[in-house]
Amino acid sequence: MKNLAFIRLLHHQGMEQSLLPEPLSFTSVLTFHDAVELFLIVSAEHLGAVVKDREPFIKRFFEGLHPSTFPGGVELQGQYGIKRLNDLRNGFKHTAGFPGPSAIADVKADTAHFLLENTPRVFGFAFDDIDLAGVVQHQQTRAYLKKAAQLNSEGSLLEAMGTLTIAFQELLDDQIRDEDAYPRQTAYSFGESMPSHPLREDQIRMTLHQPDHASRRGTPTRAAETLAKELTRTRDVTRALQEGMRLLVLGVDFHEYQRFTTLTPAAAYFGNSGAPQFSAESGYAPNQEEFLFCRQFVITVALRLAEIKARDVPPSWR
Repeated sequence: MKNLAFIRLLHHQGMEQSLLPEPLSFTSVLTFHDAVELFLIVSAEHLGAVVKDREPFIKRFFEGLHPSTFPGGVELQGQYGIKRLNDLRNGFKHTAGFPGPSAIADVKADTAHFLLENTPRVFGFAFDDIDLAGVVQHQQTRAYLKKAAQLNSEGSLLEAMGTLTIAFQELLDDQIRDEDAYPRQTAYSFGESMPSHPLREDQIRMTLHQPDHASRRGTPTRAAETLAKELTRTRDVTRALQEGMRLLVLGVDFHEYQRFTTLTPAAAYFGNSGAPQFSAESGYAPNQEEFLFCRQFVITVALRLAEIKARDVPPSWR
């Protein structure tokens, strides 16, 4: 299942690459081919088939896994589409034959058809049932992703999307804070986090404006109001800059982050219950595409942060 999750992740990456403008979209051909080839290798291992390495790509798997060649085999669908993908990939990789938009559209459809048709034939379940959470290394995040999927299947969309909110928040907190070190902030924190419930502008104004205090005599009556506005705006700008810098250095796509925050509810903890409370605007009703986008966003961020952690080499003397 972990291998299949990686194959689905590759296919998802190829789909995103295919939507990019030329020549960035060209790499989708390589990614689609990698996803298909890996699927065929995992299928051969799952079925217990032995394929010949020196055989041409199509013959090696489509004939090698066929019931007429291998008693426990399956008849794979989509051979001609995968041959078209293989030819396009070889021409691009070995002779610099750049694929055009129509060719990319064809292999995009061929790859999707191949995976959708053959996953149930080989493994006994639908391609869409492969859980991408299997590639996430962070155990707590993986648990949140599975819980969100379960809540979504039960129709509890507010709780499902809220669970994804918590998963993302804890991923970032884990990256910008180190509970075992001093100071606890890491290089990605850019200072202490701003308070989640700061003083309102009117509260700051009331605090600053104390006409009965001796030091306030002669102060312009609007000075407290002006300073309160300046402090509030400075705080808001600082919070936005801190948030943006954290996302920037961690490699999180800001546009996807904006959509994620728009689609997911706010999460807060009250009292000692330990259970989060979710709040959203009136009429909140995300559809399945929006849920899947948010879940995939958390998975992508988790993989990105895992890559950063893997490259974080401490000094030799520690």
